[in-house]
Amino acid sequence: MVEIVVALDDAGLLRGIRLNGHAGDAPAGANPACAAVTLMARTVARVLAAQTGWTVDGDAPEPGNLSLEVIRRPGDTDEWLSGVTDTLMQALADIDAEYPDTVSVSLEENKHGS
Repeated sequence: MVEIVVALDDAGLLRGIRLNGHAGDAPAGANPACAAVTLMARTVARVLAAQTGWTVDGDAPEPGNLSLEVIRRPGDTDEWLSGVTDTLMQALADIDAEYPDTVSVSLEENKHGS
């Protein structure tokens, strides 16, 4: 099972994400749920890191382990980040619905502003 922790700020916007584990019994690289989670997390990480004026830190030291944290972002990016957050959360919900018992998503709400 992939354990996913999504960290949100006080406005419900993405502050970070941590993934750990492998979805299901299939060998690494042969599981569609795991591939979907990995692709979504990497895409979100790359989209955030590409934003001008943002400071993002992350690591993927080994397969099945990824972390990302938004350290600093411009104040006028709430609407854009809301879209990214909503898309991520919907994708994770869809993966969970399509492949039950392969992902565990928990929310970590932080009162740590942007």
